[in-house]
Amino acid sequence: MRILLLGAATVALSGCSFLGFGGHENHSNYNANNGYYGHTSQPAPKACRSDTCLARWNIEGGVGPSFAVGGDAVTGSKAHQIAGKNINNLSWNDMYDTGYRAELGGSYAVNPNRKVTATAFIEKADSSGVQDWGQIATGQNLRGSLSDYESYGGEVGLRQYLRPRPGFILKSVRPYVEGRLGATYIDDISVENATVNGVATPGLNTRFYDSGWVGSAAGLIGVETPLTRYTTIGLETGVRYTQALDSSDAIAGSSPIAGTNNSRGRTTIPVMLRGRYRF
Repeated sequence: MRILLLGAATVALSGCSFLGFGGHENHSNYNANNGYYGHTSQPAPKACRSDTCLARWNIEGGVGPSFAVGGDAVTGSKAHQIAGKNINNLSWNDMYDTGYRAELGGSYAVNPNRKVTATAFIEKADSSGVQDWGQIATGQNLRGSLSDYESYGGEVGLRQYLRPRPGFILKSVRPYVEGRLGATYIDDISVENATVNGVATPGLNTRFYDSGWVGSAAGLIGVETPLTRYTTIGLETGVRYTQALDSSDAIAGSSPIAGTNNSRGRTTIPVMLRGRYRF
């Protein structure tokens, strides 16, 4: 939450410049040949003998909510069947509040319209509390929660920019699309606060998914606009898929919740406020 508040404060402090209502930066010197705003007024590197050199290296960061939209955290349909058992499928969205994601990394311009990106990230979602899991046997109703979702990792990607376009409020925006592949470490997830017919059942409070590294992939779209001579600010969204963790061996085949930890993965939609500084 502190990261989200810092991001909001940054936008508020830079709002006048961003919307063009305050101190006005001159962004009219966009060079169609090199694809960068303000580059023609940027001091040329020593190795550069013209004003059309490409600013290749960039530092980038972003923060924003991450909405779970696909995948089941509790897979009742895969539970080991016994008479009277009827456990619900509970999605990641059911079991967790909206999470947040923060990123920091860099990019390298291969050409004026294409960048290779490398990003480190953290992502967290708080448990939404106790949920109704359904019947573990005739007349025995199970309720419980899962521990918080916490992960970190890295992604590499390829970003393709489109031509700048006039903005509705902003002078101009530059759309882009990006594909990423990555590796994500997810902390183990445990069953918590388990009760059967309202009676605490500590024996069911056990590790649900083992921690470990899994793969991820994302398809993203976004827009950028100049903020100062060397910086841009933008908004990004898309779809990200993260592979499932391994089911924990702590839940034996004889457990009444055996088979409910067979998730196939988690799909999220991030909405990121992004900033970029170019050298």
